[in-house]
Amino acid sequence: MDASEARVLEIGGDNLIKRAFPDRTTLLWTGRRPLARVERLSPSSQRAIHSDCTPASFARGIRDAAAGRYDLIVTYLPLYSPWHPRDNLRSLFGDLSHPWRAYTRVWGVSWLRLIKLPVPLVAIDFNDHFGIRRPGFFLLDKADVVFKRELPVDRWQVLAGSAHPALPTLRIRSNPLWIRRLEKLRPISLPAPPVNPAALWGGEFPDKTADIFFSGNTTLNSWVRRTGIVALKQLADRGIKVDIPDQILPPEQFYRRMSRAWLAWSPSGFGWDCYRTSEAAQCLTVPVVNHPTVERYRPMLQGQHLIQYDIEGDGLMRAVEAALADKARLKQMAVAAREHVMTYLTAPALARHIIETGLSFGKSSG
Repeated sequence: MDASEARVLEIGGDNLIKRAFPDRTTLLWTGRRPLARVERLSPSSQRAIHSDCTPASFARGIRDAAAGRYDLIVTYLPLYSPWHPRDNLRSLFGDLSHPWRAYTRVWGVSWLRLIKLPVPLVAIDFNDHFGIRRPGFFLLDKADVVFKRELPVDRWQVLAGSAHPALPTLRIRSNPLWIRRLEKLRPISLPAPPVNPAALWGGEFPDKTADIFFSGNTTLNSWVRRTGIVALKQLADRGIKVDIPDQILPPEQFYRRMSRAWLAWSPSGFGWDCYRTSEAAQCLTVPVVNHPTVERYRPMLQGQHLIQYDIEGDGLMRAVEAALADKARLKQMAVAAREHVMTYLTAPALARHIIETGLSFGKSSG
């Protein structure tokens, strides 16, 4: 079955599948904030695209799946248990006009542990956190496959601080149950935010007026950013044209200024994967990233789509200066990077991959 033909029941605090295939996806929302606020929807639009995951709507969705009305269930790994105040109290006080819906919807994902699944189950984790917390452990058993954005190169590290107080030891690493659970993990990328190049520049390739661009928080973010911004300022002192806006830019201005630079610095934030990397590629600007710390899905490649650098010493400065020495190559890389993102890393492309992977497992035994 083609992914665009699959009927999907999506349960969680994200809506990747619904955004990609709205006509064939039913969304049961479990986020602690109402979806209308998250997506800035009107009440009529909100009712048209989703239902809050109340006990009644959840039971109806599972009955429909058992009756053959859905081919796949997609859900999202929780960071907190539904009884944690961070979830249930925030949800309740954030939507006091609908207290029952507000309180119960955050329990939706946890109800999956109570049922026998009639169709394959896919779980997704788009969180910045590299670990998997205890509230999500049951999905490692229940789901047929688990996609994780920040999947450490040593997968055992997802259990640090949860299944083990520190780094998992040989006792856990030799446990067949944990081995089976971690074998279900697959890398996934953040969906690329859509960028409309026609609105940013005329012609096939934007005029470049800067060498490297960066806009983002550095003092209250990752240490990679705190140290890297110093290197960018040193590059400016050496004659490199560095564009660092002194204020937060609206999205269109952000994309326009980034499109005018040959390079865009895209360092790790709270996680290694970053929206800026795919945004830069769509702006025909070559991303400059520190070496990855995670497994990646359909990664942009060093020297072909982006520039990777060592965080030690003057690694960022050396990488930038070497890249800028060959502008013709940068133009080729920028075109290749944009093509790669549009082919593999957009929301529809990722949703298709997730659905096709889930369907490949056939009917789950629950």
